[in-house]
Amino acid sequence: MKKISFLLGFIIIISSSVISLDIYKEIIQPGQALVGTSYRNGGTTPSGFDCSGFITYLYKKHVPELPRVSRNMADFGEPVSKSAIIPGDLIFYATGSSSGITHVAMYIGQNSIIHSISNGPNRGVTITSLSARYWQSRYYSAVRIFSNDSSSNTVTSTASVITDTGERERVVQNQQFAKGKYSGEIVNGEPEGRGTLDMNNGDRYEGSFLAGLFEGHGTYSWADGTSYTGEFTSGKIVESSKNNDNYMLKKDSPWETFDGIVEGDFQLWLQQDKDAFEEWKKNN
Repeated sequence: MKKISFLLGFIIIISSSVISLDIYKEIIQPGQALVGTSYRNGGTTPSGFDCSGFITYLYKKHVPELPRVSRNMADFGEPVSKSAIIPGDLIFYATGSSSGITHVAMYIGQNSIIHSISNGPNRGVTITSLSARYWQSRYYSAVRIFSNDSSSNTVTSTASVITDTGERERVVQNQQFAKGKYSGEIVNGEPEGRGTLDMNNGDRYEGSFLAGLFEGHGTYSWADGTSYTGEFTSGKIVESSKNNDNYMLKKDSPWETFDGIVEGDFQLWLQQDKDAFEEWKKNN
């Protein structure tokens, strides 16, 4: 498998089973605990992060070989299509005044990404919607750092704990997504089964989920005290006569209208490239 060597060093094989990395516990939740941390050019610590410095801080102890800047990170791991991303995958964007990759984020599930942003309506470590117009229009590529190898017993975690019996389900508490805070069942990295979503605008949904959306029986309670109990499909109320104006389906992000430049770690990449060239000249 392409670039399989980067997995060596943290895959632990015991007899025929594997102790896998818990993406939520080891990567996503520590990242969410840093929401609100300020942006700092070149920063790699909780005193301030640039975009790739934030990712480096979360991943480096598990993958020491991970490159420092976003343009180099994009060539590391296994490329995946946008439609196939799972929590823990790295998403790259062309957001700067120059062409090419200038910014990196991490997908955390339910159409949400976490990243440290240099410019725009949200700065520093924050969670935004993957489908917000700004990020959708500047999407460049995605890679998977942790993957499953079904041809062997060397299995690493996708987005949940994968035991040696192949179990993929777990329950999480207070998982923060772009639309709000979720508690409930997670399957393959997405809310699925029974759960509760306390939304940022004061609304609340309690009921069944499928692939991150309301699906099946549930209760949606609006902040004004009104509520609906019944069937949902693809996030929408099935009964057309009922109020289907729910926060989950709204495009309310400030990134819907922002069109500026997010320089990300581009200047750091330029400096790194310059230093490498100077080193080459010195040796040649």
